[in-house]
Amino acid sequence: MKTLSRALCALALTAATLMPSAPAQADPPSYQLNCMGGPGMRIVTNHDVPAVGHVGAIAMTIYFQAAPVAARPGPGQCTWVDRTFRPGEPTALWIRSENIEFAFQISGDGRVVTDTTGPRVNAEGMSAESANWDRVVHAVLTGRRFSVMAYNVDNRVMNITSIL
Repeated sequence: MKTLSRALCALALTAATLMPSAPAQADPPSYQLNCMGGPGMRIVTNHDVPAVGHVGAIAMTIYFQAAPVAARPGPGQCTWVDRTFRPGEPTALWIRSENIEFAFQISGDGRVVTDTTGPRVNAEGMSAESANWDRVVHAVLTGRRFSVMAYNVDNRVMNITSIL
């Protein structure tokens, strides 16, 4: 009986090591949001500090108003390309990266400092990711259009998966 128990245990352990592990959880499908920057939008940035086993990263949240019509938002608004926002859908875009250093220059009156090139926003580095973040922030601050691919995270935020 002991021999049978040992054999079954060995078989179970061998089978367990041969079973494929569960695949990594993929992001849900993303959909296109069209936005237009402007005074109705607000940007919040947050940098979490690196620690043992944790790489620091920067996160950016852009708060907006839901446009009343699909496809063409007004200043400070975002909308889906094919429909308006449903009740309860979040009006905040969220993106996070470990590969970007990001800074605003703010004057004493709380306004973003500008020069002849526009708002002084510094997305450090020459990566495509840095350039995309820079483009979105400039669009928010100057009232220009931008589009992102995003999905709803538990009716809290729209997680940006790519900047178009």
